[in-house]
Amino acid sequence: MRSLPAAARVLGWQDAHDTSGALREAYRNAYPRCEWQSFDGVHALHATTGPFDLIVLDQGLIPFSDPAEALRLMRQRAGPETVLAMLQPQDTSLAMLQRWVEADLTDSDDGPLARQDWRLRSLASATKLMMDAGWMPTLMDACHEAPRQDAFAQQALALAAAAGVPAATAWRQWRMRSGVVHACAPFETPACTAGARASLAVVVPTTRDAQLRVNVERSPGLHELNARVISVRGATDPADALARAAAQVKEDWVLLCHQDVYFARGFGTRLAALLAGIDAIQRRRTLIGFAGIGVNPKTHAYEHAGFVIDRTQRFDNPASEHAVSIDELALVLPRESLLSIDPALGWHLWATDLCLQAICTHKFFPRIVRAPLFHNSHSDHQLPTAFHESAVRLRAKYPDFGPIHTLCGVIGSGTAPQGPTT
Repeated sequence: MRSLPAAARVLGWQDAHDTSGALREAYRNAYPRCEWQSFDGVHALHATTGPFDLIVLDQGLIPFSDPAEALRLMRQRAGPETVLAMLQPQDTSLAMLQRWVEADLTDSDDGPLARQDWRLRSLASATKLMMDAGWMPTLMDACHEAPRQDAFAQQALALAAAAGVPAATAWRQWRMRSGVVHACAPFETPACTAGARASLAVVVPTTRDAQLRVNVERSPGLHELNARVISVRGATDPADALARAAAQVKEDWVLLCHQDVYFARGFGTRLAALLAGIDAIQRRRTLIGFAGIGVNPKTHAYEHAGFVIDRTQRFDNPASEHAVSIDELALVLPRESLLSIDPALGWHLWATDLCLQAICTHKFFPRIVRAPLFHNSHSDHQLPTAFHESAVRLRAKYPDFGPIHTLCGVIGSGTAPQGPTT
C-alpha cells in the first residue's frame, strides 16, 4: 500500500473469491476521491474503459491464464503517465535451488512447484514479458529473507561462481522473496512489427552460451528484423570480435552487443525506421547508442541520455543528438565506419573512445536513441582493475578534451569512477 501513488482513476485486480477487497478499501480510505474499478480476469478487462492513472496487480501476473494478453489489454487502457504497480514473486531462491538438488519437487497445492507459471516467478523473465507488452518496469521495493551461512549455501556460491555469477549477485537474487514493481508505458506500441526491414547483422562476443540463448537469441525485437546473430567465442576484445565476424557480415549495419541484452518487441521496428532515414553518404559518419552521456543543447551541460531496463532499474532519459559517451551494452555502427575500436582498451570504455574519435577527429557527434531493451546482467556493479587501466589509457589519448563523462563516473576529474549505472 505504501508504494502506491495517488491516482484519480484506479484499475485493480480483485480475486473473485475475495469479497473484502482489503487493498481497495485501504486505498479508498487514503484517497477518498479516487474511482477504483475492480476486475477479476481478462474477460472483465474487456469491459473496462481507460485511461486509468494507476493499475494495481497485488498478486502479480500469476492469476492470468494468458498474462501477455492481459498486459496488452492493460496497455490499451493506459495513458502516458499511467503507473502499473505489481507485486512480483521471486522463487529463484536458495531454498528452491536446494529442492532441485535434492531431486524432490513435492510441494503444497498452492506452492510454486505445483504451478505451471514458472516464467512469472522470476523478476528477469517477468520483466521481458512486461516489456514485450509495452510496460517498462522498475523495482521499487523488495522483501528479503535472512542470509544463510550453512554448508549448502557456501557450496551454492561455488556453483554460482562456476556459472559466472558473482557472489553478490547470487545473494541478491536468492534472498529476494518478492518485489514491488512499478511500470510505465513510454513507447507507442507499433501497430505491426512484421514489416520491419533493415540490413543489419548482430555481432555478440560470447562467453556464456546460456545467456546468449535466453537474451539476444530470444529477442522479439531482433526477430522483427529477421536479423542474423553472429556469436563470436574466444575474442580477446571487441575489436577482435568484430574482426572475426567481418567475413560473415554482408549487411550495411552492425549491432554490436553484450550477450546479456534482451531487445523487446518494438525495438526492431524503431531501429529500422531510424536507419532508413540515414542516407548512404552519412552512413560512415554514424554511431548510435542506447544509453550514455549527452550534451544538453540548451545548457551545454552533460546529462544522462537514452533508455534501458538495467537489471531491476529503469534508466529513463531523453535521447541525445550530441553523445560524448555510449555504454557498451549495445551500439550500432556501419559495416564500413570511419571509426575503429581500439584493442588497447580491452572490454572497457571502447565505445566512449569511439565517441571521442567521432568528435575530435571526424567532427561529428554520435547519437543516443530511446528503444526498449533490457540489460539482464549478472555483474555485481563493481568496476574491475581492467576498467581503471582502460580509463588511464583513454585519458592519455585525449589529454586536451577535459573531463570525460561516462555512466561509470568522470575520468580526469581527480577522483576515480566508483561504479557503473548500466
